[in-house]
Amino acid sequence: MRDGFRLPGYGGAAIFLRSHAVPARTFETEAPCLVFDVGLLSPDAYNQYLGRPADDGFVERLAGFFFHAAADFHPENSLPTFTDESLGLMISARSSTDRRVELEFSLTEDPAAEDSERDEINFETSRVVLATAAQTVPRLSGGVATHFDGEL
Repeated sequence: MRDGFRLPGYGGAAIFLRSHAVPARTFETEAPCLVFDVGLLSPDAYNQYLGRPADDGFVERLAGFFFHAAADFHPENSLPTFTDESLGLMISARSSTDRRVELEFSLTEDPAAEDSERDEINFETSRVVLATAAQTVPRLSGGVATHFDGEL
């Protein structure tokens, strides 16, 4: 079963995440692994990166990042850049208003390569959308978000 997540932005941009399990032999592990498909949508392009593993706690850390991006008065100053080395993903808050936050997403095209090109997109989204994302992104790993303790 695949679970999906979408973070929409103004102007038609969006980020998509979809999780699914792969057999243990795929990454030579003892048990099946959860991997993620990542989609970057802009008004003129859609790029998709399939079957990427993530670091431990990826979904929980991402939920915390979205929560703080929504709740912090100036997340561009207070929120550290979100990174996941295995997935090759970086997210940063670039600017904000009372109602909107501009996020920049950067995804390496080949996380295993040392000097890989990066695919980047930035867009504004509402703080309400980010708060909702913090509550819904845990479904990617079969969890639920009940509260946030303020830690990143």
